[in-house]
Amino acid sequence: MTKSKWALAIACMLLVWMSYFVPEIAQSNQPVNHNLNTSNSQNIEIHFQDKEPDGSRRGRPNNRVGTGSRGDCPSVNVPIIALIPEKNVGLTVDDNPSFWFFVPYKSQDTPVGKFVLQNEADEEIYQTKFTLPKTPGFVSLTVPSTVPLELNKDHQWYFKLYCSRQRLLNPIFVRGWVQKIAIQPNLKGLLKSTTKPRQHIAIYAENGIWYSALSELAKLRLNEPKNPILAKDWANLLEDVGLANIASQPIVGEVIEENR
Repeated sequence: MTKSKWALAIACMLLVWMSYFVPEIAQSNQPVNHNLNTSNSQNIEIHFQDKEPDGSRRGRPNNRVGTGSRGDCPSVNVPIIALIPEKNVGLTVDDNPSFWFFVPYKSQDTPVGKFVLQNEADEEIYQTKFTLPKTPGFVSLTVPSTVPLELNKDHQWYFKLYCSRQRLLNPIFVRGWVQKIAIQPNLKGLLKSTTKPRQHIAIYAENGIWYSALSELAKLRLNEPKNPILAKDWANLLEDVGLANIASQPIVGEVIEENR
C-alpha cells in the first residue's frame, strides 16, 4: 500500500473515532439527564450526585448531627440530624426552600424550637419559633418566599430545640448552609421535557440540587406513604449523603410555626 493510501486510511479511522467520542466530550458540561433515557418513569433510579464531594471549594462546616441530650432534654438513641450533605453547601432553586430534619423527640419533650437564617454577612434575615409534631420522625420547616435569599450566596441556618420553656438555654441544635441558584436554560429545558414528578426529582438530584430534590420527594411520600418505589428513592437519597441508618424513620410533616 502506498503512503498516500496509508494516510487516507488513517484519516478515515480518525473520522470514525471522532464521530463516536467527540459529541460525548462536547456534552460533558451539560446538565445530567440519564433518567430521561427511559419512557417509563418507574424504571428510573434516583441518586444524588454531589458536585463537590470533598467540600474543598466552599469549605463551609456543617453541624448536621446534634447532641444526644443536653440540659433538660431526655436521652435518645439517635440524635437530631439535619438532612443535608455532610460537607457542602446544599443547593436549591426554590424561592421558599424547605429544610428537613430527623427529630427523635416528642413535642412534650421539646416544647420550644427556633429556626434562624442568616445571609452571607452573618446578618439575620429570618427567625421563627415553632413547636414539633406530637410524634418523632422527619419534620420540615419552610422559609417564606418573602425572605430574600440572594442568588449564588451562601446562607447559614440554625435549627434549635429547647427542652424547657422557662429556660431557653443550651439548646440542642444543628447547623447548615443553603445557596439559591438560578435554573440555567439547559436545566430548564430538561425539567420542561417531562411532567413526571419523579423525573423532576431525578434531574435535581443528578445535578446536585439537594434541597429541591429532597423536598419534592418528601411531598410525594407524604401523599403516598406506602409507595415502595418512593420509599426506595428516599432511602437512596439518604444513603448518598451517608444517612442510610435513619432512612426507615417515618415522615411526620411540618413543624408548627408561631408566626404563620
